Amino acid sequence: MAKLKGIIKLEGTLDNLTFYKGKEGYLVKTKSGVSKERIQNDPAFERTRENGSEFGSSASSGKLLRTSARNLMIRAKDNRVSSRVTQVMTQIKNFDTTSIRGERNVATGLATTEGKAALKGFDFNNRAILSAVLFAPFTVDSLTGEISIPNLTPTNDISYPSGATHVSFTSAFLKVDFDTTENAIEYDTIPLSV
Repeated sequence: MAKLKGIIKLEGTLDNLTFYKGKEGYLVKTKSGVSKERIQNDPAFERTRENGSEFGSSASSGKLLRTSARNLMIRAKDNRVSSRVTQVMTQIKNFDTTSIRGERNVATGLATTEGKAALKGFDFNNRAILSAVLFAPFTVDSLTGEISIPNLTPTNDISYPSGATHVSFTSAFLKVDFDTTENAIEYDTIPLSV
């Protein structure tokens, strides 16, 4: 891969060269790969088509989850959440052992114990992990959404900014059907004095 030096900054493809901007600056590489038509029709690329189909399904499931929880994620500063959610959805899809390869999906994978475990504890904001803010043990009733934090002592169990006198917890109970894409969310906010 070559770096482009000069006053002209190009992006796009010209003949057999692709120009693009990366973290290292403007880069250029030769166009390579197999044609789209060959991937879509050649029997040798059957596994590639299966993988592509499953990845697309996992990415769509991830987008559904992110969109459903959007109001909670609006102030998050995690610019990698899309790829992290897609990665977890792909792991969950892999627990679908009933569908044939190329048709495995998140909905079936999430019905397994392993699929649920893969999603449990996922932090939507990698820059504000819950376990780094709340030190008290808590439980969540998955049927009602009720959160229980017994014996919470805010001054000892919550990491809050210096000078803060009040904190609040906002929770959401999200129900998503990855088969039908139906979703519903309920919010609750609990103010506390510290």
